[in-house]
Amino acid sequence: WQQTAAMVAQEPFLNGSSSNYVEEMYLSWKEDPKSVHRSWDAYFRQVQNGMPPGQAYHPPPILGQKSGMVATRQTVPSAVDQSTINSLVSDHLAVYSLIRCYQIRGHHMAQLDPLGILQADLSDSVPEDLSLEYWSLGESDLDKMFQLPNTTFIGGETEVLTLREIIKRLENAY
Repeated sequence: WQQTAAMVAQEPFLNGSSSNYVEEMYLSWKEDPKSVHRSWDAYFRQVQNGMPPGQAYHPPPILGQKSGMVATRQTVPSAVDQSTINSLVSDHLAVYSLIRCYQIRGHHMAQLDPLGILQADLSDSVPEDLSLEYWSLGESDLDKMFQLPNTTFIGGETEVLTLREIIKRLENAY
């Protein structure tokens, strides 16, 4: 046991606050190996058979990938993938902001006198933040799909719409 304790002390994987969690999992496993997830069972069996804890750990499978595929240096997103992710996040935040601006100022674009009967003195100006350009969006973004925020109900049962459809529904609502 002392030899195992010495090896564990050298493993950064088990130091810090995670060591308490691992110890609790280990105690549960000692009582009943089926009481922990099978990945923990495999880990504890390998450590018990003499493998150093850092080597006994195997990363979990990647969500959305074929079973048996685990995170490795080849499957971790590269910097190119990160820039794509940053662009997607930025575009989604812009769409969320545009939706919020419609919720706040959409009435400025409303057709309050569609028949022109009252000839009301209504402003024709459109708030700047209700335009695509204000949010660095353009024609090329209109057919991209966007996840709708949970603060809007313009999608009905649909959670993803094109920007073109989002704007159409916003204009109809406001």
